[in-house]
Amino acid sequence: MYQEKERYKNKIISEENILKIEQLLPSVIEREMFLNPDFTLDQAAKELKISKHVLSQYLNEKLNKSFSSFINECRIEKAKVLLQNKSNYSVESVGYESGFSSKSSFFTAFKKITGQTPSEFQKSSKN
Repeated sequence: MYQEKERYKNKIISEENILKIEQLLPSVIEREMFLNPDFTLDQAAKELKISKHVLSQYLNEKLNKSFSSFINECRIEKAKVLLQNKSNYSVESVGYESGFSSKSSFFTAFKKITGQTPSEFQKSSKN
């Protein structure tokens, strides 16, 4: 993380770009583009009409997250909704529906972000 901040120390994001990102990023999330397992920083930047370097810098400086951490958090939020509302889905299918390309990447990200496995979360949310 420190290395990321160092990399951008001489580059300042313009107020115009900050405003653009803050206005448009929620619509990218609302449209659930992150559900595509192949969604990239480059695609997100194109949607926001900014360079991928500016988007990466914004996420690092303003949100203290890498692009992949940001996207995984969006996916986990989607997975939590599915785990609470779709009891007919297997935990594995929830991972795929949430944009993860493998069961292991879903389980790893879910546990890292929530502190629980998807099954533990599902059981605790039903109680």
